[in-house]
Amino acid sequence: MELKIKTLPVSEENYAETMKTKVEPYLAGIRADGHFASFDGKDIHYEKYVIPNAVGTVVLVHGFTESAEKFREMAYNYLMMDLNAFVIDNRGHGLSYRKHPEDPETVCVDRFEEYVEDLKAFVDKIVKPAVPKDLPLYLYCHSMGGAIGVQFLQTYPGVFTKAVLSSPMIEPMSKPLNVPITKAIMRVFCAFGQKDKMVFIHHGFDPDRGWEDSHDTSKARFEYYHEKRKADRNLQTAGASCAWVREAMKVVKKNLDPKRNARITLPVLLCQPETDTSVVSEKENVFVGQLKNARLVQFPNSKHEIYLSVDSTMLTYLQTIEKFLKED
Repeated sequence: MELKIKTLPVSEENYAETMKTKVEPYLAGIRADGHFASFDGKDIHYEKYVIPNAVGTVVLVHGFTESAEKFREMAYNYLMMDLNAFVIDNRGHGLSYRKHPEDPETVCVDRFEEYVEDLKAFVDKIVKPAVPKDLPLYLYCHSMGGAIGVQFLQTYPGVFTKAVLSSPMIEPMSKPLNVPITKAIMRVFCAFGQKDKMVFIHHGFDPDRGWEDSHDTSKARFEYYHEKRKADRNLQTAGASCAWVREAMKVVKKNLDPKRNARITLPVLLCQPETDTSVVSEKENVFVGQLKNARLVQFPNSKHEIYLSVDSTMLTYLQTIEKFLKED
């Protein structure tokens, strides 16, 4: 099958202008914004992009404190590959249900499994009815979305054809503490009524945060979305509740359970940045070693958010993903 990404669809040069005058208008012209009632009745927001003559469909799952809107360039890239794109706002993020809407900067969740069941409802209620049944269905996840994706694949095998995990949260970085100690501390905080309060090591949204402190190697890509965050309270999620941290620590055991991972038989591509200060790269290596059909590709000159890298890395990243998805 012919690959469509020969040159980079969106360059850092005049990035903001290109996004505002070309990419965003194109996406707005075909986007369907919607909401659906999830497994527990909670309202979940999504963005849907369906194009004529698509050769497949990609479901995108964002990471911690992110949003569907942050992944519009990636949605556009997939459309340029002739793939439909469906992007979910995970609960507690973007325009989806928030347990405490009066505090949009703190991400709250009672159980990590809620994210997994939201994704299942999204696929069943929104994605599958909107696309031909004979098209392959792909999964693309970043960071926290990667942990959601792993547990989805463990729990619901056979739904997706292939999966791309970009900097997946197999184990979140918890230094200087380890996972068991962090989990124990969070259990204590939760027991004393702090479960929905922002954990003490996190902070609220910082409008003055600079690109140098970000997880991106592309200044243009960072600044474009950061300006959106400054203008929209719904995009200012910034820190985790104590219960979220507790749940993030609990997922590690499931993510690295060989018996659970034996259920993941579809082809998996794990994209690993050269430098990652958000998740433990070594545990990604262990995870890939437990799968029957997985490969790991590392991308030089990249940080945790590979999809917001400099142009040279972005082109290699997109070409690697497209080749993986479309190869037999």
